[in-house]
Amino acid sequence: MLTIILLILFAGLMFWAAYTDLTRLTLSNRLCLITALLYPLYLMTRYLDGYGLPLENILLSLAIAVVLFIICAGFFALNVMGGGDVKFIPAVALWAGTTHILNFLLITAVIGGLFAGKIIVQNRIKASKYLKSSENINLSVAEKEESAVPYGVGIAIGGLYVAYQIFTEISRASA
Repeated sequence: MLTIILLILFAGLMFWAAYTDLTRLTLSNRLCLITALLYPLYLMTRYLDGYGLPLENILLSLAIAVVLFIICAGFFALNVMGGGDVKFIPAVALWAGTTHILNFLLITAVIGGLFAGKIIVQNRIKASKYLKSSENINLSVAEKEESAVPYGVGIAIGGLYVAYQIFTEISRASA
């Protein structure tokens, strides 16, 4: 029962992440930290409820999260990814574990890619309007267009997928 409550909290954090990234283009440090810190509590409740995870799965989840953080930090250094995304992906990856990590990353990439594509198209359309108005335009106007991608929405949807899969596994185990 405690595990289900933590899964509901995790899902609530995913909804909050999607909302804040859509409205403010930020994923707060607090959100990332709470998501990561709920994971050890989740592990303890699984153990208390009688369906704990093997230690090797937990250690592999931690290793995956660390590797993803390093990769994402590299993207951040290249100015390809925002700082919130860099912290949020590994936090959710802990929950995905070895079982759901590939589907989580796929869902995140597809949804994030759709948002990125939408923004690229919008910026091209806006830039083409400026180009039509004059041949001697200052292109810096078009370059200043908003290009931030609310990638947290994709991460959050991937996280909701993970929460659903874990809930399904727990439901089957307790039946």
